[in-house]
Amino acid sequence: MWQLKKLSTGEALNEPQRLPENWGPIFGMGGIVDRLGDLSWLGDAYADQGWVEVGEETSPPLTADEANATIAQMLINTAWAVASDDTTITRGQRADWIAFRQALRDIPLQSGFPTNIVWPTEPA
Repeated sequence: MWQLKKLSTGEALNEPQRLPENWGPIFGMGGIVDRLGDLSWLGDAYADQGWVEVGEETSPPLTADEANATIAQMLINTAWAVASDDTTITRGQRADWIAFRQALRDIPLQSGFPTNIVWPTEPA
C-alpha cells in the first residue's frame, strides 16, 4: 500500500492505496517506483510530495460480544429470506438462505472464535 504525503510534515494527502502495476509504461519509463518517494522531478507544485509505502491497516480482532452482536444483526437483516410468506425467492434460494443463517449461528463454534472468524458467504 502506498500513500501520498507531504514530505516535510508527513501529512497524508490521500488514503493508502495500491499502485497500478503499469505505472512505468504509462510515464514512459521503467523503475518509476524508485522515483515516487520524491516527486520534485514533476515540478515545483510537487516539490514537497512523495509516495510512501505504508503497511495495510488491520482492524483489531472482534471480542466475543462484538462478534455475537454482528451475527445477531446479520440474522435480523436476513430474516426476510426465510419468511414463509415471501414469494419473491425460489425454494432453492430459500434453502441457500437457511443454510447461510445456520452457518452464522455456528460461528461461535469455530475454533478461532472470536479472533479468527471464517464468515459464510451470503447467497446471491
